[in-house]
Amino acid sequence: MVSTFWVFLGVVIVISIIADSVVKIVKASTSGGSKELKERVHHVEEDLALLEQELEDSRGRIEVLEEIVTDEKRNLRQEIDDLAGSAR
Repeated sequence: MVSTFWVFLGVVIVISIIADSVVKIVKASTSGGSKELKERVHHVEEDLALLEQELEDSRGRIEVLEEIVTDEKRNLRQEIDDLAGSAR
């Protein structure tokens, strides 16, 4: 259930960002200025690429947390210590 919530939240965020980007592109295209439009599209594409990477990173973190929470055979404290040690 927890994973479904986080996936849903991530999808909603990504869709919101994409929708905002589309609105910016449409506004830029109606404002004229082909050079300005190309620059805005380029910036939107860069932002989108960064956000997609952040989403993938978040999915990876969520998978690790789900594995920790659902694995009853492991000691939660030991798992947290292992993660803290590997982050250094």
